Amino acid sequence: MKEMKKYLILLAACVLAFCQGCGTKSASQPAPKGETEINILSVNDIHAEIDMFPKFAALVDSLREVYPDLLVFSAGDNRTGNPVNDQFDPVNYPVITLMNESGFDLSAVGNHEWDGNIVNFQKDIERARFPFICANVYIPDTVKLDVKPYVILEHKGIKLAVLGLIEVRSGGIPGAHPNNLKKVSFRKAPEVLPEYRYLKDESNAFILLSHCGLEEDVEMALAHPWMDVILGGHSHTLIDPPLDTNGILITQSGAKLKFATLTTLKFKDGKLTDRYASVLNVSKFSHEKPEVRAMVDGFNDAPALNEALAIISKTLDNKEEIGSLMTDAIREVSGADFAFQNTGGIRESRFEAGPITVKDVYCIDPFNNEVVVFEMTGAQVKQFILASYRKNGRHPSPVSGMTYKIGEDEKSVWVEAPDFSTAKHYKVAINSFMASTIDMEALDEGQSTFKTSEEMIIEFLKNHKEVDYQGVSRTN
Repeated sequence: MKEMKKYLILLAACVLAFCQGCGTKSASQPAPKGETEINILSVNDIHAEIDMFPKFAALVDSLREVYPDLLVFSAGDNRTGNPVNDQFDPVNYPVITLMNESGFDLSAVGNHEWDGNIVNFQKDIERARFPFICANVYIPDTVKLDVKPYVILEHKGIKLAVLGLIEVRSGGIPGAHPNNLKKVSFRKAPEVLPEYRYLKDESNAFILLSHCGLEEDVEMALAHPWMDVILGGHSHTLIDPPLDTNGILITQSGAKLKFATLTTLKFKDGKLTDRYASVLNVSKFSHEKPEVRAMVDGFNDAPALNEALAIISKTLDNKEEIGSLMTDAIREVSGADFAFQNTGGIRESRFEAGPITVKDVYCIDPFNNEVVVFEMTGAQVKQFILASYRKNGRHPSPVSGMTYKIGEDEKSVWVEAPDFSTAKHYKVAINSFMASTIDMEALDEGQSTFKTSEEMIIEFLKNHKEVDYQGVSRTN
């Protein structure tokens, strides 16, 4: 029966005309007698992929022909990754507008929701026709940021408790620039989750809308079997078919709106009796919603972003090659001896040969981090290399101005690098995110160049016109 149900869902989504459903919720009332079904379409890590919204909106409308009360959730990271959105004025306006048009009911807070700082995040919340939830962020009363820990949706007479949680790293914050998080604090998700156990008793079903990643979601499911469903994000995992872990349904839909997951909850006399989910391929959906296509075309009409800066003569196949281009640009424009780039700040792992535009640069490096130059001894440069390696998930940071190698055995980690002069001091250029998150030593507190790494890359490409980094490797 479940397979037949899945087939009918997919068939309906492919053939029905797109007509916007209302998705209204019922007023508070006792749990209904008999059988009740609730359907939730969830996505995660949209990362400003606005070009997928015409198909996604059409899919939502088609599903609402089958399920008029369909709920639509995001598990966070709606923004960052597309310059059309990230450089828009006001920033992030396109994604929030398109989410409104598609009928989202709820969003978790992802780590990239903080990329535009607290003021811009609050503007996102004000523009959104849906709430943002996160239970493990602590916001002082002096900070005007309307984020709720949870919501209880009363839907078809059924109460759904939906709790939001965000990943928190070893430094006590999510993966965002620390300067954007100074006014708020966080606790780790597994510590906070048990404090909301009471919501299970006050509702007919408990849903965790998680931006913690699959590994942590599984750990929480194993530790807390009282939950019913985890709709996850952050790790960009396509879970197809969704997992049943310790009796808890766990879903995640990849990233960038290529897929969505339709979760069905079945109740009898208010008691949850069954749950299952199907993954839908948004990218292969054959229809688009015309109104949304017109909106996306309008947002994409940005001539300044389409300016060609230079030619990439040969395809770049990995982050080492792209990172070498980035660090050469930073070193040349800043006048430093060495430049480093964290691999997490390189958002593309391949770039095809041909023209590179302003938009391409912002796709590779979307964070608007200023470049800071530190004065260091040779020993401090080596210490920085080791510290960045550890902070970078045990990946060497791309570099300009030298080559180096990380050596490692069971007892220690070391750097094989040039023999630095003991009498000389070196200028080392890094972005402000690295400067704020890496435990390093230097002879000064660093001098800002008042230029972002993107601005330096654009200047570098304009000056060089044609570049070739295929096969460049400086860290092994």
